[in-house]
Amino acid sequence: MELSEWQMIVNQAKEIGVFAFLIAGGEPFLVDDLLTIVRSHQDRVFAIFTNATTVAEKDIQRLEAISNTMIVVSLEGDEKLTDQRRGIGVYQKAVSLLRKLSQHGILSGVSVTITTDNYTFWMEDENIDEIVDLGAKLCFFIEYITAEKDEKSLSCEQRNVFREKILHYKETKPIFIIHSPGDEEPFGGCVSAGRGFVHVNAFGDLTPCPVSSASTHNLRQSTLREALNGELLKEIRQSELLEDGNGPCSLIFHEKDLMNILQKVRH
Repeated sequence: MELSEWQMIVNQAKEIGVFAFLIAGGEPFLVDDLLTIVRSHQDRVFAIFTNATTVAEKDIQRLEAISNTMIVVSLEGDEKLTDQRRGIGVYQKAVSLLRKLSQHGILSGVSVTITTDNYTFWMEDENIDEIVDLGAKLCFFIEYITAEKDEKSLSCEQRNVFREKILHYKETKPIFIIHSPGDEEPFGGCVSAGRGFVHVNAFGDLTPCPVSSASTHNLRQSTLREALNGELLKEIRQSELLEDGNGPCSLIFHEKDLMNILQKVRH
């Protein structure tokens, strides 16, 4: 979609009380004039997720004058862990960007996909301390999501051990931590499908979350309010699909039920 269309969606979201927006990709900084959006809505909060490979000096200069935006840099762990997933040299670019953001007084954070490769790395206190020293004020720990169990997915035992460590960090580390799916527990399960958040993809389709492609409304043809009140998201919110499943994603766990709902509302 064009920037003007994204502006329209942000305006519609503001009308119904949305105050925080996450911009992810792909790589958002490949979009020309991306920061026009956040500059246009100084009364809202934005988090832009980046792999650090395309953030230019002009972006840093513009971000210095913006107070409502956090830059969240993707890391997997140390240089070996990050580069084996994201490409050679990406770790150094990520660390360099975090340092630069801190030096320029730009709010920054880190996003980590937790797998069997790196969950023990992030259970070492000194590794959390290192990103704090780099200036990160927030850390997203998002457990690896896949439709079928594979070697990268945490076992129930690994997930429980990791969760205990995260709860310890929340009490002892000077950084705000968001852990998915663990932090969904107080809400009784997943907060997607409009319970707490919703996802718009690059083509304008409204989906329950980034993991799911299920959609009946495109925001080029309908308003955000209409789409949120559509039968698909209503059915999901009123069903048991968002209750805790066996794994990091309730919708993946209940994938067959979700497809049944989608088929039902399309007929």
